Amino acid sequence: MPTVEEVASSWSAGALVIVKTERDTFYRAAAFVFGDGDELVWIEPHYLDPYGAATPAMHRAQAAQVHQFGTAFNILADGGTWSVTLADYIAEEDEDQIGEQIAFLFDRIAAAGTTWHAERERMRALVLSN
Repeated sequence: MPTVEEVASSWSAGALVIVKTERDTFYRAAAFVFGDGDELVWIEPHYLDPYGAATPAMHRAQAAQVHQFGTAFNILADGGTWSVTLADYIAEEDEDQIGEQIAFLFDRIAAAGTTWHAERERMRALVLSN
């Protein structure tokens, strides 16, 4: 079975993040998803906000239960009180939920004169070195 890192590094436009709590479901965007051993990290596109992120942009799931379903991952944490599903962003399916956030990501990456893959590697080195 491929690792989180192997699967997520093959994505090319970020990820759809579905957060489910006991009461609510939220749809968010992830610019990047990284896997390192039993740790899974995702970074939301607003890490690139020139005025600073209003909420934490990086999220870690350590020693959580990670289950793979095709090319998506489901994470159960805190005794199953919340879960997160991470899946490859597919514009035709996910644009209504997170298209604006993904467009912001690619606008900022283009303005910086880099590519999604190069920025992913830059962020991977920063995130996984800590």
